[in-house]
Amino acid sequence: MMKASNYKIISGDLIVLKNGQEFLDAIDKEHKSVTIIVHIYEENVEACHTMNVCLKNLCKLYINVKFCAIIGSQAGMSRQFKADGVPALLVYKAGNLVGNFIRLSDDLGNNFQPEDVQGYLVEHGLLEDKSCTPILIRNTTSDSDSG
Repeated sequence: MMKASNYKIISGDLIVLKNGQEFLDAIDKEHKSVTIIVHIYEENVEACHTMNVCLKNLCKLYINVKFCAIIGSQAGMSRQFKADGVPALLVYKAGNLVGNFIRLSDDLGNNFQPEDVQGYLVEHGLLEDKSCTPILIRNTTSDSDSG
């Protein structure tokens, strides 16, 4: 029997982190069962803007995953990383780094869609494949969230 307590609504929004302390708190102060996906970006990079748009869409689909974004310099990244490593996604669970994807535009290009990011994270085992969840369970979960 499935426990409803295993399903926790996090936010449904992309959380923009302002500094290194907020970055650490977003990971360290979250419940150990929550997956946290952090986008490290730079404002002047087209693929980073695209990634933020994609993550804003995925937030609505994966409301039990915490999606965050932070500018590379605010996260303490090197000048080289800020120039060549973005967009990057770091994935944490129980305070541990479980996924580290840099320069995602090499894999996804510059004009990718939310479905591309979702598929990429599903392929790497970091997001649930929503198409594999039976409709009855999906509807039951969304019904229990609304009340």
